[in-house]
Amino acid sequence: MRGNAYQVLEKYLAMARDASAAGDRIASENYLQHAEHYYRLINNSTDGEGNRRPAPRPDGNGHDAEPGQPSVGDSGNGQDEAAEGTA
Repeated sequence: MRGNAYQVLEKYLAMARDASAAGDRIASENYLQHAEHYYRLINNSTDGEGNRRPAPRPDGNGHDAEPGQPSVGDSGNGQDEAAEGTA
């Protein structure tokens, strides 16, 4: 499947309808379960009103920084640590 999550969701829903119309309940249920996965992905990436949530910024060590917390090597005052010795 190609496309964004919403397009893939719509494709799986269409395939589920087609399988149901053909009398294949097993395939229909399978497609509906795949569609549910993409439905959940879409809901997890939005705030419930269709607005996208910002992605967390990585802190440089492979982990996501907590909101409001300075990243590793960030003293929180906006100056580089290397510049401290020259000031």
